[in-house]
Amino acid sequence: MFRQSLLSAARNVNARSFSSTSAAQLARVNIIGRLVGQPEVRETRSGKEYLRYTLATTDPLGPPNEDGTPAQPTSSFHSIFAFGETTVNRLRDLPKGTLMYVEGDFRVTRTPGENGAPPVDQWLIQHRNYNVLLRPKNDY
Repeated sequence: MFRQSLLSAARNVNARSFSSTSAAQLARVNIIGRLVGQPEVRETRSGKEYLRYTLATTDPLGPPNEDGTPAQPTSSFHSIFAFGETTVNRLRDLPKGTLMYVEGDFRVTRTPGENGAPPVDQWLIQHRNYNVLLRPKNDY
């Protein structure tokens, strides 16, 4: 009986009964990083407010340098867009340096290059959910 349940569950691993979206259409990202600056309030063409904020994350260390010294740490910067009045109101006053966990959807847009330049890819992340993990010490 137990074995049949496992086999049945294994067959249904790819079933997505909770959503009509196929797995191929999903592109999700989870980021833990610090706010680079206070979120910026902007407006869409239709006049609705949204936020744009940037999180910095620390990249994994690469291999040691040729002389054996450890590689220098580097950072990546992620631009995130948040929509919805409640979200905008909650995030707009978060201070620089706040440590956040963010779940988002991402897509890559390609802008054609000008004057023979190669096209430019831009990663866009739309905020889905967040948790404030730690506020800066000066914010208490």
